[in-house]
Amino acid sequence: MFYDLNIALPDTAGKAGGIVSSHDWAQVAQAVERARALGYQVVALNQTISSKLVPEHLAVWKSVPAIKDAVYSWSRETGARAGGSAFSSVPHGKIRVLRRLTVIVSDTAQSQSLTGSGSATTAEYDVVAVRPTTDKLLSAASSGAWDAVDIISLDMGGRWGYFVKHKTAGQVLAMGLALEISYQPALADSATRQQWVSNAASIVRVTRGRGLIWTSGARQAFDLRSPYDISALGEVLQLNSDLSKRALSSGSRTALVHALTRTSTLRAVISSVETSLPAGEEGEGEGEGEEAPAPKRAKI
Repeated sequence: MFYDLNIALPDTAGKAGGIVSSHDWAQVAQAVERARALGYQVVALNQTISSKLVPEHLAVWKSVPAIKDAVYSWSRETGARAGGSAFSSVPHGKIRVLRRLTVIVSDTAQSQSLTGSGSATTAEYDVVAVRPTTDKLLSAASSGAWDAVDIISLDMGGRWGYFVKHKTAGQVLAMGLALEISYQPALADSATRQQWVSNAASIVRVTRGRGLIWTSGARQAFDLRSPYDISALGEVLQLNSDLSKRALSSGSRTALVHALTRTSTLRAVISSVETSLPAGEEGEGEGEGEEAPAPKRAKI
């Protein structure tokens, strides 16, 4: 199963109570439809903000139009999360659409909403990413201090002004976070492409290809490439095809598992799952008037 956890919403979606035009929504719809045609089964629409997260940021999700063969993880009428999860099955030929939040952090004051107790609004998103703008903030993000974060995203087309260290990459992997490589800048002008290659190669080098996820960062359908094209692109970065495919499949799934654990468990230890027996199976195998055997105590 292939994932693209970053189909970008327009910039206006990043404002509290922001309004997205019908033309921009049409671009998003075309991107989702193309992703399905290219073989992706799960995509995430990415809302990027550079301010403090407030409940008004969720308003934009009520205006998402119906997209052919798309199954949303939230209610388009209310904007609230729907039943099920990122792993709920969808009919054959359909594509699951998740919602993602990316917070551009340039000051520690913005990090309050990135902690589990900092903002209930964060829990409304299927996956949360942070884009630190300084080396110090990157270290804070990789240390796990912001426990509502699942993905660390960097500006792949721009100059960082710092180097990603092996120690930082080790912390990211130890915390179960994912490092994102978005390939959209590789499709831009030559100067941006060169910067992208430099940035992406440095991430591959310090991580040795582990804990990575490929995303498109697509703003339009033209920006999307097939999973096999992206696997070939990894060779430019000396990333072998097996690790490239993992970054499109199991790596992205791991990021979603991290998000699910964060939102549906208590300190990632206890998870509550409702189950029910099919009709006719309840009490099967028990004689009339007999007591059911006592359940065995689970070993911990």
